[in-house]
Amino acid sequence: MRPREWLGGLLNRRWAETQQALGPLLAGVVVTWDIGAYDHFKKKRGYGVTFPAPGRRFHLRFASKCLAAPPERVDGVVRHEIGHVVDLSVPRSTLDNWAASRLTRLPSTPERRADAVAEAIWQSAIKYDSDEVQNTKVGSFPRPAHLGR
Repeated sequence: MRPREWLGGLLNRRWAETQQALGPLLAGVVVTWDIGAYDHFKKKRGYGVTFPAPGRRFHLRFASKCLAAPPERVDGVVRHEIGHVVDLSVPRSTLDNWAASRLTRLPSTPERRADAVAEAIWQSAIKYDSDEVQNTKVGSFPRPAHLGR
């Protein structure tokens, strides 16, 4: 099992890359995180959730199973959740234009949109592995339709 600090380091690195990619569009956005319980985590594919809060603040919660999961799965989940943060922080048309400048078209549905935002940031698609969890290395693309778009 990896230590909690590993997840924190990954999240901090990915958030710094996100801020670098979007620059002033993310001014004032604050992201906090923890490892904790949530009903979604009882599902085999439940690894992370995003909670918006007033004032451009977001809290990401991760399941404890992230500490034992393959790194590429955890990275996929982190990127997806950051995609939600960006999507909820930047005005829709502004974000659409930014993504288009990076040769990515953002869909209209929230879950696939979060994946596409992540793809625009890191220039690589989020895949869905055999357990239908986000993954940066293995799996299918795009998000399976039965998971919600």
